[in-house]
Amino acid sequence: MAEGTYPSARFTSLTVYDVTGSPIDSLADHQIAPSTGSKNPFAVPDAGSKSAQHHYQVTLKPGITAGAGNNTMAATANGAGSGSGFLVLRIYVPDNESDPTGGVPLPTLSMQRQGSSPKSITTCPRAGSAQGPMGPLATELKALVKKYAPPGGFEGCGKSTASAPGFAVPNKTGGLFPNPYNKYLCTPLEYKSGRIAVIRGKAPTFPDTTNGQSVLTKTQLRYWSLCQNQIQLPYPVSSCAGDFQTAVGKDGRYTYVVSTSQDRPGNATTSKGVTWIDWGPTNVKSVLLLRNMLPAQTFHNAVQDVKKGDDPAKVMGAYYPTVTYCTKEAFAKSGPNACAG
Repeated sequence: MAEGTYPSARFTSLTVYDVTGSPIDSLADHQIAPSTGSKNPFAVPDAGSKSAQHHYQVTLKPGITAGAGNNTMAATANGAGSGSGFLVLRIYVPDNESDPTGGVPLPTLSMQRQGSSPKSITTCPRAGSAQGPMGPLATELKALVKKYAPPGGFEGCGKSTASAPGFAVPNKTGGLFPNPYNKYLCTPLEYKSGRIAVIRGKAPTFPDTTNGQSVLTKTQLRYWSLCQNQIQLPYPVSSCAGDFQTAVGKDGRYTYVVSTSQDRPGNATTSKGVTWIDWGPTNVKSVLLLRNMLPAQTFHNAVQDVKKGDDPAKVMGAYYPTVTYCTKEAFAKSGPNACAG
């Protein structure tokens, strides 16, 4: 059982994974019913701002199917009566950037065996503890990622190649603890000295909670981002720009430049309407990931609308990101128009 408080943030969720890192069951913030006397600020506009009135309680049970409802989640895959797995709490864009938990304590956990009383599970007191990132649990997670990663490593982005990049739906998803509420486009990139990657497209609207906008504001997506990842296990992020960190012009469009700091053009700055993303290590190949989360029912140009066999450029229209290589000198001289694909 998990007892918690809805964070002051853009998004939160609870997801159960099996030992391969594949999702079993999940509840997004707006799906988590509040405890008696509380209200869910992700679901109703009159929830108020007092965290003491934002409590919830979620139960995990083995032997049930996913999507049971009533704040109950399947703890094991395929209705198994027992087994191992992981419960992951996600918090995106906390209102206070310096507080990653969104201004509230982490949920407390308890376990109850049939015929016995609930027993609290101790929360790790510090990052260096046995349950922290340097402890045996983290070591076990790293081993699982390596063991259950897709055979042969990264399996590509449609027919796109690093020499001819273009955003496409990943050829394989699953494992590696994916967020069920995100969908992705990706493109591989390959570093060459003096060369940059330029990405352009129309920016979906989002609730700008960092500037006080309500998460319930009617927008096209709950969240989106563009991230540079390394094509080596566990595919770590080199650099990332969230929607609220992205420069958007009066025409509603964005321009990203992905480069090393040495190859960054002098005009690749937010004051010039350009968002810079650090290339990261140059001795490994890279993959860019465009993330879309929780599109509105009235928005039909999200990655979620791209079905198997669809051309994402046709489905997403102006919201489809184009990518092209360009020299640092050409961009510095004439801006992104010099790098049109």
